[in-house]
Amino acid sequence: MRTIPYDSTWPSEWAGQRRSGLLLFGAVFLGLITLGIVTAALAQVTREDAVSALIFLAIAVYFGHLAALCFHAYSGGRPRTSTIGVREDSTGLVFTYGAVPTYLLTAFLGMTTIALILMAVFSAAQGTTQGYVVTAVLILLALFIAVVLAVVLRLAPGRVVVGPDGVHHRGLTFTHFVPWEAVTDVAALWAHSPVVFIRTIGSSATVTRNYLGRNTPGPQTLSPFDTISGRWLAADPGLLLQTLAHYIVHPADRRELGQGSALNRIAAP
Repeated sequence: MRTIPYDSTWPSEWAGQRRSGLLLFGAVFLGLITLGIVTAALAQVTREDAVSALIFLAIAVYFGHLAALCFHAYSGGRPRTSTIGVREDSTGLVFTYGAVPTYLLTAFLGMTTIALILMAVFSAAQGTTQGYVVTAVLILLALFIAVVLAVVLRLAPGRVVVGPDGVHHRGLTFTHFVPWEAVTDVAALWAHSPVVFIRTIGSSATVTRNYLGRNTPGPQTLSPFDTISGRWLAADPGLLLQTLAHYIVHPADRRELGQGSALNRIAAP
């Protein structure tokens, strides 16, 4: 992946904004819990209780991933000083989702599914009516999370492609394409992290597939399909904002997308 230096000066809507204190608290709190569980696992090792040590270790891995996910959500979307996370191919400029948040999310969903199944088995082993009810609830929850995980794994890695025909956004639960004719503007929003909002109008060429809910066709004032969170991007979100702003205002330049010269243009100071 070719990278070049980039001046990551953020717009006023992002600069100096406060990030979520709740996410930071969650990361620290869950991190401390993880350390406590690891200590308990080590204590079981000294007692030569390998089974208990493995159980504590598995729980520590689970809480550790959750703590890391909270910390990344808190710290994600920071400025980057190069075009890392952006590649240029025949489809246009490709802004990929970060590998770390994608892994943390899929690992957390997978471990949660396994934990629910194990809890369901333990509850069913009690052989009581109450245990069977709890088992049924746990199995339903496990199935729901497994479906979410399957969708995420199918669509991962997410990416945003700014191409000559329009903007393609493949999230982790949906795909969305909007042609240039339907793109009216791009704006910088803040939701405890940078958000790139693409303003659009209705177009028959717009295609949205939401794998975990209903599609919302037609004009939208604020659609989740037209918002791109900087937390997920491997590239600087300001670079995506700058790219969209340029090609909205300069439609004649869109022909260069996919031709090998667009990356130099958008990264130029």
